Amino acid sequence: MTVVTWQAGCSSCHLRDFGLCQAVQSPQEIACLQSVRQPARFYPTGATVFSQGSHAVPLYNILSGWLFSYQLLHDGRRQILQFLLPGDVAGLDDDGREGVSHGLETLCESVLCAVPRDVFRRLSDCCPAVAERSRQMMVRDMNLLYEHVASLGRRTARERVAYLLLELAVRSCRSTRLINGMSLGMPLTQPILADALGLTAIHVNRVLRELREQGILELSRKRLTILDIERLTRLVASSEGLLDLWSGRPARAPSLASEEGNVAAQGSRR
Repeated sequence: MTVVTWQAGCSSCHLRDFGLCQAVQSPQEIACLQSVRQPARFYPTGATVFSQGSHAVPLYNILSGWLFSYQLLHDGRRQILQFLLPGDVAGLDDDGREGVSHGLETLCESVLCAVPRDVFRRLSDCCPAVAERSRQMMVRDMNLLYEHVASLGRRTARERVAYLLLELAVRSCRSTRLINGMSLGMPLTQPILADALGLTAIHVNRVLRELREQGILELSRKRLTILDIERLTRLVASSEGLLDLWSGRPARAPSLASEEGNVAAQGSRR
């Protein structure tokens, strides 16, 4: 695997507005971070950043590209745990003392900035804002994990696919509101979706065809097109305000599904 060093400085990093380093503000803190982080590196599509069971894995700040974390079972079956997008950090949930419980692989060409764990601990100690920002990101990721567990355990296949694609659309757009007709690049294949959703690739294909025929969304040639955002939002019925954790917007008003339920309930009481 060829790994190329990416020339970029902390002061000019495009992620400083919403990534972990958002908390590093003063010139002194920026200079400190610049001096201790490892050079950012370019990874080609399909590269293994680290494998399940690896030791001494640093934190990885995702500067560009898409990646996924995964676990492998003894017979080679794979469960994708999380998709990581620019601004996300891999490794916040690991203390570095034991071998990591998961691996990390690129879905497309990606650039990662690594910070050794001992350095990050010192930076957090001397810069409380960094520690608080990392805590917020861990809480956000944990809430997202709960949603994924709910998908695997209780959502139908149609709801699982719709929720994951909506989640990834919100996370990739951040402050931009999703509207009908919006098209987003997503380096996803049906086998990748299958490994993330606990389905077969054939089942994912069938669900995607149904969602397209119903005029809700379309995923074709690694591009997602939102056809009907209201029906998509109503279909996934995510926890109130969860997806707004990435958009930076205040919690949403009650969903259409909730409003329809209230109207139905009022009608039944009359």
